Amino acid sequence: MVKNEKGFTLVELIVAVTVFTWALLALLGANMLVIQLLGAGDRASTASFYARERMETLRGLSCGVLKDSSETRGDIYDLSWDVEDAYAGSARRVQLLVSYPSLPGATRTDTVESLVLCVR
Repeated sequence: MVKNEKGFTLVELIVAVTVFTWALLALLGANMLVIQLLGAGDRASTASFYARERMETLRGLSCGVLKDSSETRGDIYDLSWDVEDAYAGSARRVQLLVSYPSLPGATRTDTVESLVLCVR
């Protein structure tokens, strides 16, 4: 007598569920990494916006008013700028630093420099 059984054995079912579970856990781990990287990109974009905004404000000031200072924006973005004489006092070199948390446990600092001409 020949048996014609259809279906899976218990061992095959356990192996299939185990492989599916490992694949699902790998996808969840990759998803967490993508979420962290998207957050870091968003913070970098916001830091760039704050740096550009502050630099435009500094460029609009007269050379006599330009001085070193700092500020905090959005509770996590620390901006500081240094102003130095350049070209025998006919210009000012402005260096702007923006520090912010990028990935968990890491802080990133971006630098923007510009030259402000002094018209007498």
